[in-house]
Amino acid sequence: MRIPLIIFLFGLLLGSCGSKNVSSGNGQYAAQPSPSASVTQSSPTVNITSPDGVILVGTFLESAKPNSPALLLLHQWQSDRHSYDDFAKRMHVSEGFNVLSIDGRGFGESTKTEDGKVVSAGRSDSDVKAMLGDVGAAFDFLAKQSSVDPAKIGIVGASYGSSLALIYAADNPKVAAVALLSPGLNYFGNMQTEPAIKKYGDRPLFLVAAEDDKESADAVRTLIGEANGPKYSQKVFAAGGHGTGLFRANVGLDLALKSFFTDRLVPVHN
Repeated sequence: MRIPLIIFLFGLLLGSCGSKNVSSGNGQYAAQPSPSASVTQSSPTVNITSPDGVILVGTFLESAKPNSPALLLLHQWQSDRHSYDDFAKRMHVSEGFNVLSIDGRGFGESTKTEDGKVVSAGRSDSDVKAMLGDVGAAFDFLAKQSSVDPAKIGIVGASYGSSLALIYAADNPKVAAVALLSPGLNYFGNMQTEPAIKKYGDRPLFLVAAEDDKESADAVRTLIGEANGPKYSQKVFAAGGHGTGLFRANVGLDLALKSFFTDRLVPVHN
């Protein structure tokens, strides 16, 4: 009976090893890919240096095809880049987008400068200026990648990240399209979006909120009323909460964003 027992124990060991989850490198565990999905390795982490020396940590999902469209994802206050993980993977795997999500300064892993000084999140005028510099550094990183078509880069921002997205894009005509999740009219008292949307012009813009987040829903209606460009669209869900919480509410935000960006950034082939 010894030989069968050894074989049995060895089989158990092999089964245990084969079923172990693979770490994604961020403390979470990657789900096993379905047979129809392309198999990818752990999401690659990138470090991007901001103009003032802060090391911005991001996840960059690179398209296999050169000159593909790209998205830059900016999270909300007291959050981090992983709030976009599912949406980022969907746009990368299913739609072939390059996707870069970053931790804003003072959040997630973006907490150090090049010389090792600790960085904290702030809301002063100088902090907002520095955060806009961070967005610019991340946008420039994307534009320089061979897999990215620099004329097809969009930005998604949530809450204060939506203000950063709109204010930055208003001053950078190279931004092709922007989606704002739960925007505000003046987050922190120094992030005015009404002047920015007027300056943004007629590029594609998608504004999203939920009625149970009244301030953001009202902001969507105000911003659309201030500058309703021909390429602007809006979606106010009956419920769903704030910012990237709308993804977790399963109200269809991911599908709405996919439709918006594929319609505007994916080339049409005759």
